[in-house]
Amino acid sequence: MALSPSEPQNVLEPGFPSGGASHPGQHSPIDSAAYGYPADRDPGNLSQYWHILCKRKGTLFLTAVLSALAAFWLSRFQAPIYRTRTLLEIESLNDDFLNMRHVSPTASGEGSLSTEYNIRTQAMVVQSRPVLELAIKKMDIEKRLLAGTSGGHSFPWRKTRHPIEQEAVLRHDQALLAASYGLKVHIEPNTRVLEVTFDSTDPQLAADLANSIAGALTELSLEKRWETSQYTSKWLALELDSVKAKLEKAEDVLQRYARAFDLTFIAEKDNTAEERLRHLQLELSKAQADRVAKQAEHELAASAPTDSLPKILDDPTLKDYQVELTSLRRQLAELSTSFTSEHPKVVKLQSQIAAVGAALDTKRSNIVSRIRNEFEAARRRENMLIADRAAQLEFMSKQSDKVTHYMMLRREVDSTRQLYDSMFQRVKEASLASAMRAADIHVIEPASPPARPFKPNFFLNTAVGLVSGICAGVMFIVARARSNRGIQEPGETSFYLNVPELGVIPASGTEHNRVQRLLGKAGLQTLFPTEDPRSLELTTWTITRGLRRWSSVIAEAFRLTMTSILLSEQNGSPPRVISLSSANPGEGKTTVISNLAIALAQANRRVLLVDGDLAKPRLHRVFEVDNSVGLSDALAGRSPIAIRETKIANLFLLPSGRNADETLFFTPHFRQLLSRLKTEFEMILIDTAPLLLVCDARLIGHQADAVILVVAQHTARDAVMLASQRLAEDGTHLLGTILNNWDPKTSIYGDREYGAYYTRRYTNDEALRT
Repeated sequence: MALSPSEPQNVLEPGFPSGGASHPGQHSPIDSAAYGYPADRDPGNLSQYWHILCKRKGTLFLTAVLSALAAFWLSRFQAPIYRTRTLLEIESLNDDFLNMRHVSPTASGEGSLSTEYNIRTQAMVVQSRPVLELAIKKMDIEKRLLAGTSGGHSFPWRKTRHPIEQEAVLRHDQALLAASYGLKVHIEPNTRVLEVTFDSTDPQLAADLANSIAGALTELSLEKRWETSQYTSKWLALELDSVKAKLEKAEDVLQRYARAFDLTFIAEKDNTAEERLRHLQLELSKAQADRVAKQAEHELAASAPTDSLPKILDDPTLKDYQVELTSLRRQLAELSTSFTSEHPKVVKLQSQIAAVGAALDTKRSNIVSRIRNEFEAARRRENMLIADRAAQLEFMSKQSDKVTHYMMLRREVDSTRQLYDSMFQRVKEASLASAMRAADIHVIEPASPPARPFKPNFFLNTAVGLVSGICAGVMFIVARARSNRGIQEPGETSFYLNVPELGVIPASGTEHNRVQRLLGKAGLQTLFPTEDPRSLELTTWTITRGLRRWSSVIAEAFRLTMTSILLSEQNGSPPRVISLSSANPGEGKTTVISNLAIALAQANRRVLLVDGDLAKPRLHRVFEVDNSVGLSDALAGRSPIAIRETKIANLFLLPSGRNADETLFFTPHFRQLLSRLKTEFEMILIDTAPLLLVCDARLIGHQADAVILVVAQHTARDAVMLASQRLAEDGTHLLGTILNNWDPKTSIYGDREYGAYYTRRYTNDEALRT
């Protein structure tokens, strides 16, 4: 079948393929999960690491076993170490006993905090040099320690002036070093118990040294407390004698000063002059109050009528005179009505009235005089008291300095006496406390020789070796996996390129492909070495003819990929001219495009397969057609378009031809050719050369509606991303990617039962046909 160059053309503008996006080359954002890429996928995701470890579990198991065996073997060469322990209870002595807290300068404070500090202090004391020196002196422990060490001799260059003395010192230091090296002290939480342990190759030596350390600690504690009490008692006795002499001197000075200035005190702080002054002050206050009262009466008597004075009104004698006078006047008035004034009775009454009136006047006059005299006496007494008080004040002012100095001497005597009494009491208490030797360390559980060694622990060492081997294996496997920058799993291309992954094509002959990759060859290989090389390119067609069951899985993968392509719409319709390329050679793009074309043809689509790889064409050999005339001849204008029919219905092939001139794609003839072919075919698939090696793939992809990148498993991510960048720079629309040669058995997302469903379906179909 051939098309003439003179047929009507439908020339398209460059850069805007039919049915393409409004802006080819811009990759719209996609949801990677919609194309089978896990939503939680991350290059550093823990689940990915877990799958990597599961895939390399053999290496992990080998490293773990080797590490465990090495640890067990090393443990057998270690000398057995025995550990013994003793428990010590640290008690807090009663510092309030006999008030020793106020006597001893080293008494501990109050509260639980001091108890904790005491226990920690004792833990440090156990490991101190004095305790160890005292401990190794018992039971020939020093000799036994030196006998158990290999370095018991001194170094030759250390022997200088006194080799014998230095030898002894060095051996003693070595014994102390051996004792401190095996000694461990542990504080039991929330208790007052110290756990003292000692490690040694000799179990009896370990027990003896632990018990000796406990005894040495108790002895040193008792000795230190006794020495402190003795020193305190001696110091207090000396200070007491000094205070006593000072007190006697102060009392003597006080007495001589009092006698020299005639200072007599009636109380502890009061003298006679101060007492007399207080008495005069009290009498003066009373005299002033009395004088004020007398002055008020005197002034009232001088200014007011005599009959209105209170003393006159209240005097009983005057009241009697007034009553008698009133009675006599009444009688006189009665007689005057009957008798004349010369009548003897009237005369008598008149004389009586005159006598009583005279007596009344005399009494009144005497009362007024007495008021005046009392006022004068009160005023004189006040003046006298004021004079005496002034004289006493003058006397007190002359003695004030002497009294002040005397009181200072008196206070000094009192304070010295108080200090003497307190120290005298403390001396008695310290003497009694020094005679009582109380220990604050008690042995709860003495050490005994252990029956079994503490180290080496074969089980623990083997477990540690096992865990270390696992950790080393995990680090090695993860580091190696992270260093691999190839495409490993489905969905990675979507993650890095932000385009859909249209399909995943599993590998055939998995074990064979591993060997091929080790030899440096990638891409799909045949199921068996003796099989026809074209069988894999025709898998989608040959599966219907009863070939191997695994091919059904591959064929179904191509159909799924075809479905993704048909559902990828641009402006409401799927792309019709699609170019397939790859970043590097050997990634299986020819196999992929052949099977996709077969799948489209089996879907009742009129498909044209174009071999655009002018340098290394293969499609004519796959479909067994003539390649003498093809695409290159049509572009050069030497012949009409030579489209060959294949043995597959609805599938046609335009071979490459024998002209390998790459400059043919720079002419406008290729665009015109595509426009004419689109009028005859529903889908046009173009096989191109590797995109990063030659320019053909970029030129063809620019004229096509879309480009699909074929990416083989283990292809470098950098190469794939560079190819995508080149297409974006060219303004070419990248429809998506196809992951080829994917090995589900080695994949972290693969399953060993992959394809079981399709295999069973193929088996059932084959049985039905039979």
